[in-house]
Amino acid sequence: MIWTRRRNAMTPGEMFPAGDPAYRVSFPRLRSGLKIRVVERGDPSSPPVLLVHGYGCSAYTFNGNMPALGEAGFRAIAVDLKGHGLSDKPIAHAEYTIDSLVEHLRDILDALGLERPAIVGHSLGGSLVYHFASRYPERARCLGLLSAVGLTGVPLMWLYHFLTPAVLTSLTRTIKPRLIVKLALKRVYGKRGHYTERDVEEYLAPSDFPEFALAMRELLHAYDWNAAEHRQLKTVNLPAAGVWGTLDRLMPEDGMSAYVSLVPQIVLRAIPDAGHIITEETPEEVNEELIGLLRRAPV
Repeated sequence: MIWTRRRNAMTPGEMFPAGDPAYRVSFPRLRSGLKIRVVERGDPSSPPVLLVHGYGCSAYTFNGNMPALGEAGFRAIAVDLKGHGLSDKPIAHAEYTIDSLVEHLRDILDALGLERPAIVGHSLGGSLVYHFASRYPERARCLGLLSAVGLTGVPLMWLYHFLTPAVLTSLTRTIKPRLIVKLALKRVYGKRGHYTERDVEEYLAPSDFPEFALAMRELLHAYDWNAAEHRQLKTVNLPAAGVWGTLDRLMPEDGMSAYVSLVPQIVLRAIPDAGHIITEETPEEVNEELIGLLRRAPV
């Protein structure tokens, strides 16, 4: 990857967790040959919880959750998926299909020696961990689905596709994304909180890699955001928690009802007045649900 730093931009070393000794950062290479970034907190011998972020995000998404999980006696492991954060950023369309990302998650578990961790996903990461568990149910202890999107469509997705045609791919390297990041953060918050300049810088930092915008364009188009219409969805019989905000503009109007029949053990909780990024806006409520799930799920 080529790093082309903007003036006054956050460097990789300044990105979360920015040298905090409570965290461990590593860059394992996967079976696929890709190198990813892994951020951990908690006793390495404690039960593992793999945290999977959503579109355009990184391990930073879980900065308000990892301390609580570690203090509750779990090993919190947040990864930057391929294309994101400080992980490698392939730009081939086929890298970002559901099936490719499912295999990417399996490679991550294998590289980290995780046989059967609890797996938590936010936004796109929520639908992705469902797809993973439906293919490899023996590899997950339980599922945390946070503001999960990608089974029954995303509002305005047609517009995002329209604005990013393949003919404009060559121009994505020249996009100045600060305004885009601010508009996106404004859209994903509800009434319970507000983004900070630190949030802007964390989500903006990966855009200094020229491949980032290209990878995000491919993910936007390659991932099936309406999988319920196009795929044979399987039942996943694992303990699960489904949490979302009542002011989430990216969720369907019926919240997470699509998961009720697909994940029969799911326990749902809607957080009043919260938006899409509940991991940052209402971390206490999210942590309460996740820790409750982890404690009731069989080891």
